[in-house]
Amino acid sequence: MERFDLSIANVTGALPEGARKEQGISLAIGFFDGVHLGHQEVVRQAVALAREQGLVPAVMTFDPHPRVVLGHGSQYQTVLTPLADKLSLLSKLGVEAAYVIQFERSFSEVTAEEFVKTLINPLGVKATTVGFDFSFGHRGEGNADTLRLHGNGEIQVQVVSPVFLEDDKVSSTRIRDRLAEGESLEASALLGRPYVIKGLVVHGDARGRLLGYPTANLLPEQPYVIPRSGVYAIYIDLLSDSGEFESRYNGVLNVGYRPTFDAPGGALRLEAHLFDFGGDLYGRQLALTFHTFLRAEKKFDSIEQLVAQISLDAAQAKEIVSVQR
Repeated sequence: MERFDLSIANVTGALPEGARKEQGISLAIGFFDGVHLGHQEVVRQAVALAREQGLVPAVMTFDPHPRVVLGHGSQYQTVLTPLADKLSLLSKLGVEAAYVIQFERSFSEVTAEEFVKTLINPLGVKATTVGFDFSFGHRGEGNADTLRLHGNGEIQVQVVSPVFLEDDKVSSTRIRDRLAEGESLEASALLGRPYVIKGLVVHGDARGRLLGYPTANLLPEQPYVIPRSGVYAIYIDLLSDSGEFESRYNGVLNVGYRPTFDAPGGALRLEAHLFDFGGDLYGRQLALTFHTFLRAEKKFDSIEQLVAQISLDAAQAKEIVSVQR
């Protein structure tokens, strides 16, 4: 197998303008799927250490998830936070430099010692901050102690304890489980922010308009984790072509397969109805912010029953998002 080239040139990222390599780096290392409360604590401690010691606060992350490349985690083919959003969130936490390693199968063969001596050390890393369950190198052979060992005493290593919420550890797996159960509010609490899916409005069959509730059919821009099928109270942000926020609307969202109209085995759809909006959304970028799960998706015996239920869903969603916004 071809060896992964660990040269700095093959790692995306650079020091911010005005920073010098000899200044040194305080580096948080991890995949940071979701940038949840636990990840935020790791990054905050790395940034705090940087401020104390006059270092550049930085992160090292990987893309895609190592388990996907190695075939060990099909669930990680979906993401809580796409790379661009991940880097934006990390920047808001005070990170000034981000090093992204494009994870390839050959990279999994790199030993822990090679990782430290040919990648970490040349970057000018003076301190690292990692989570309590951090591992790296071939077959996960490295840990915080290994990092200290191969850093030859020149790299400070601090390990962050797990963060707990309601007596249970915050983790990406827990967030994914909550979303799969429709527990969007608990998932948001674990993330430290609402769960968001971004995408492009594409043409559907205009059935919602015929029912009196026109919907925007969203095609997610990335392979997001899709929450449980059903109806949600949501916020909808209209974005510019460059992804910048323009305006926000309250709304209701159906996630599912439309069993009243479509045969089993159809495509999953995300159909959002915006309250108090009458414009054309085709081709627009939207961000759907999940608030509250209202009910499970179900098949109705008639169109009249479906329209009556949609009316109830919309009324409930309006009450929730207007009061709890």
